Amino acid sequence: MSKKVENIGNTYTSAENKKKQRQQMRKKVVRRRVMVFGGLLLAIIIVLIVMIFAQKDQNDQNAVERQQKEEKYQKQQDEELALKEQLNNLNDENYIEKIARDEYYLSNDGEVIFKLPDDKSQAERKSSKEDH
Repeated sequence: MSKKVENIGNTYTSAENKKKQRQQMRKKVVRRRVMVFGGLLLAIIIVLIVMIFAQKDQNDQNAVERQQKEEKYQKQQDEELALKEQLNNLNDENYIEKIARDEYYLSNDGEVIFKLPDDKSQAERKSSKEDH
């Protein structure tokens, strides 16, 4: 009971077959286009994500560098203030006179300086501190 089915060779069936083939070809073309554009979109997204992470890393490095430079700047500001204070003190005659009396045992006219035993040990401490 097996019968062979054959297509009728009329124009309607051949037109329908051609129409189906065209639709299948269009589907293949559309699938290819979607795959190509989807791949391009995926590649662009990956590149952008990599760029974001690279930029974040660069920003972190810049933040660390900026923090270090701010600390260095603050130290220099403190040093500048100390140097200005020292300059003001060196321009003050009373301060210079005090230093000359304390460190070099200089005196005014008519003054007598007495050297006590504690003074010697203090002078030795000062000199040992200056050596270090």
